[in-house]
Amino acid sequence: MKKVEIYPLALMMKSPFKTAHGTTLKRPLTLVAITLMNGITGYGEIQSFADNQYAPETHLQSLSVVKRLSEKLLSRYFDTPFAVATWLANQADQSFAKAAIEMAFWDAYGKQIQQPLWTMLGGQQHRIAVSSVVGMQTNWQQTSHLVSNMNQQGYQRIKIKIDQQTDIPAIRQLVAEFPDQMFSLDANASWSMTDIERLKALDRAGLALIEQPFQANDWTEHKFAQQQLTQLQLSLDESLNSLADAKYAIANQTTRALTIKQGKLGGIASARQAIMSATQAQLNPWIGGMLGSGLGRAVDLALASLPGANQVPADSAQFDHYFAADIGKNLPYVQQGTLPLPAENGIGVSIDWPTVTKYLVHEPIVYQ
Repeated sequence: MKKVEIYPLALMMKSPFKTAHGTTLKRPLTLVAITLMNGITGYGEIQSFADNQYAPETHLQSLSVVKRLSEKLLSRYFDTPFAVATWLANQADQSFAKAAIEMAFWDAYGKQIQQPLWTMLGGQQHRIAVSSVVGMQTNWQQTSHLVSNMNQQGYQRIKIKIDQQTDIPAIRQLVAEFPDQMFSLDANASWSMTDIERLKALDRAGLALIEQPFQANDWTEHKFAQQQLTQLQLSLDESLNSLADAKYAIANQTTRALTIKQGKLGGIASARQAIMSATQAQLNPWIGGMLGSGLGRAVDLALASLPGANQVPADSAQFDHYFAADIGKNLPYVQQGTLPLPAENGIGVSIDWPTVTKYLVHEPIVYQ
């Protein structure tokens, strides 16, 4: 390894993004650049959040681990990104930190062997069905208006963020107004088993799935609730913070669906393994979003190209949906509810350095 560069950023949201965990105005996203001895540079990003409301690992914790591992990387050589993933697994427990480094290696390796990420992973689709998310609004009329706009834009699924105060009859009515639109809900661990009747009320409403109704450690509760539902799939998200968590969910058939986020599982290799294992177990793995940049969303698209991973359209809205500016250049627009896989080698996203410079919150940290 020749050099590791770390660029701590904070991207500005176009509008506040509210979930049951809180409201995001600025998105910390640290860019990691790894340069091989042959001069090829690959890019990854730290996708953890500022606090631990959503996941146990905070952005500052991730950054600290990436700094520590960067010093060790300078004296090492790896044949493939899978070798990198194996090494990282023995170096740290922090999933987001490991994922950022591994992402950069996948990018550099793809550029070196001249292959796009999705072909290296074994992907089989050229265009990926995608969705968009409606954060929690101040009133239901705003939610309905945003849903109507997204429906007109052709998104193949619309996800609505909810909490315990959400009006269940209003959800049923909204879904009924758009009979050809796929809908899902995301409770972000804000419900409890006392809400089981509310889940049953949604069972035949025509929803594709509902993410993480209960707390992250409520494995038994999720399994029991799933068994009470005839049509509605439950999907774990907050519960999955490592590959070991995903393996446990698959082995125990906790829910019918799994929200796969490579940052939370420790990297691309772990996410790929979880997708393959879940598909083999006849579960429904699909690609969730992390409010990532165009770089991170390109990785999500590559994972969604794997067999069985795009039955539920991926959480990968158009690049200009969330941020005032993105660190990726020449990113594609959504057409007919799909995004194309990058044709370029590696992850396939070029970095917009003026935007990186604009949103730096600290001078770049360099190891060489």
